[in-house]
Amino acid sequence: MLVRMNYKYEMFPNEEQMQTMDSWLSICRHQYNSALLDKQRFYQKNKSGLSRTKLQKQQKADKQKIPFLKTIPSQPLQEVFFRLESAYKNFFEGRARYPKIKKHKDYNSMTFTQFGVEKRNIKNKKTGEVNVRDVRYAASLDENNRLLISKLGAVYVNFHRPLEGKVKQVTMKRQGSRWFAIFSVERHVNETVDFPVQSTGIDVGIQKFAVLSNGSKVENPKFLLKEEKKLKRAQKKLSRMKKGSNNWKKQLQKVQQLHIKVANQRRDFLHKRSYHLSKTYKFVFVEDLNIRNMVKNRHLAKSIHDTGWGAFCNKLEYKCENNGGKLVRIKPH
Repeated sequence: MLVRMNYKYEMFPNEEQMQTMDSWLSICRHQYNSALLDKQRFYQKNKSGLSRTKLQKQQKADKQKIPFLKTIPSQPLQEVFFRLESAYKNFFEGRARYPKIKKHKDYNSMTFTQFGVEKRNIKNKKTGEVNVRDVRYAASLDENNRLLISKLGAVYVNFHRPLEGKVKQVTMKRQGSRWFAIFSVERHVNETVDFPVQSTGIDVGIQKFAVLSNGSKVENPKFLLKEEKKLKRAQKKLSRMKKGSNNWKKQLQKVQQLHIKVANQRRDFLHKRSYHLSKTYKFVFVEDLNIRNMVKNRHLAKSIHDTGWGAFCNKLEYKCENNGGKLVRIKPH
């Protein structure tokens, strides 16, 4: 059985490469916003949706008129429409709000949907002979194990752990002033896990992060609450500065770093807890909570977001699958 997993590593681009990637993100964001407005206008006029394929054809025509669209590889540009299509699907199926115009801070990643080097049969037009040649996609690894991106060059990636499985795509993500490469790989399920216990049930909460069916409890670390005073102080200082000034930019970076620190602490905690549970229990049962409705309660919203129930269940689900187990979601009633 094959499963999809993500491996995240830090990238170390030079100054010129960082500027190029920032400009690429800006182009992708404008394409997303433009496509969203096109879909809205098309629906108002024709009372029907504008498909992804039509948007892609329009983009291909735009490339002949707008030169800067040719400065970025085609894959991230095309992937913009997959994101928009997914955003609409999530809205119509009740999992998310209606798609909105993306600001600079909202659009921080771009995806290359094909990766590596592939052997292909290339036909010679003159002679008709078919030769097998290596075709390199826009994103691949070079001979020095650096991430090679078309129109950008080779970027050093800190592979702090082995990249296991076949890489299907790579996402480059900006977090504050740092860049990360997220490799989506396809690999076989780990069938060597010997589960000490067959099953358990988990009840997530706010006072206690989780209570297991055997009575054991997991404390809630409340990372946001611990950093709240620092965040309030930093945001108050930011609000008093002139927007766009050098001091405002420096202070904004400090606020962003505090948010990133909290997010990293929470992510690390969720990964460790979900890893331990997936190695211990073959079947894990959890409540299928409607978190979107629960956070409408303004007294509990911050605490619910801080616990990260949704992220915890998602991590636990793919870790269980990877180890040959299963996460079962049960209706609350």
